[in-house]
Amino acid sequence: MMDRLIIIGERLKRARESLGLTQEDVATKLEIGRPRYSDIENGKRDVPLKDLYRFAEFYGRPIDYFIKETLLTNSGFKVLFRKTEGDEEVARVVTEFENLCEKMCELENISGITVRPPVNQDYQFERNREWYWGKHYADFERKQLDLGQAPLRNLSQLLEEKRGLKIFYLPIPPERGVYGMFTYDQKMGGCVLINSNPNFGNQLFSLAHEYAHFVFHKDKSGIISTEQDQNSTDEKVANSFASNFLIPEDTLRDLFNMRITDVSDIKAEDVIYLADYFGVSFTAMAYRLNNLKLITDKIKDELINYTWVTSVRESMGISEPERSRSKFPTLYLHLAIKAFQQGKLTTAKLADFLEIPLYQAMDLGRKLRGSIQDEPGNSV
Repeated sequence: MMDRLIIIGERLKRARESLGLTQEDVATKLEIGRPRYSDIENGKRDVPLKDLYRFAEFYGRPIDYFIKETLLTNSGFKVLFRKTEGDEEVARVVTEFENLCEKMCELENISGITVRPPVNQDYQFERNREWYWGKHYADFERKQLDLGQAPLRNLSQLLEEKRGLKIFYLPIPPERGVYGMFTYDQKMGGCVLINSNPNFGNQLFSLAHEYAHFVFHKDKSGIISTEQDQNSTDEKVANSFASNFLIPEDTLRDLFNMRITDVSDIKAEDVIYLADYFGVSFTAMAYRLNNLKLITDKIKDELINYTWVTSVRESMGISEPERSRSKFPTLYLHLAIKAFQQGKLTTAKLADFLEIPLYQAMDLGRKLRGSIQDEPGNSV
């Protein structure tokens, strides 16, 4: 068994390096002497509980992170932190992402329900043929998942159940240009983070995009999808996969031919109708129609004029789908509540997992206990 001080010191060092901070940075911001902080990281000095709480708050980590002998998350997040070097704000998002995945793994262990569906080796593709291979494997994955040609508005839950992905939603500042993140290792499985700031249609596209990284890029352990990298080979194949996966060509062509008799007379409301049918963003649909040569480059550029589209939506009384959604996967919430009902979680731990105040967890606990008593066969 490792010495408690060494574990705390190693975790403090990992948390600090993940945010790209020096010991001097931490000592200055927390107003403690650098020699003292250095001794703590090296396992040479004990840490009072009040100081450990300060460190936890500063690093954005739960107390458990610094005292547990074994972490469930590991290699994939180290890759993500390396990719955020120099950007503390995005690194803190990765920190919260890792915390959530750690909690999800812990819930699976507590519940005795650790589901790891069989995982295929990464699909291979040829450079400069990203569009072809993205379409090929998007069609293949739809068949594997038995999805037919239907829209995929419940994609999060579907991928949680059938591929064992852990999918979370957190806001990332728009100026960072980050759409999503993906990480994978055999012990933890696949974890996905989606930027919750864009509208639902954009979030859905990002989810399909990160799923593409799951089928193509597991060996890379961690990927951050950014605006500046969108022309890279990996991002091109992921975009092709997402577009074809969400908007099957045959279904789109059928709808297009039924609704639009004259291509030169296509209107914004036509694209809005198609976008809403598939649950994607207006922009994603405009690009998809253009990629399939159903509309010209000129029409596509006119369609994605933001002001024009917004005014048309307003005049039609159709708003973009809502942005807000829970940061937690459906399965995460299910496991937390079920573990509490089975007596495997205290009220305090339930509050921690659901990230709610203790009084709110106590109220929820009373309601949950009441629901158990009211079930058939239980005495009231």
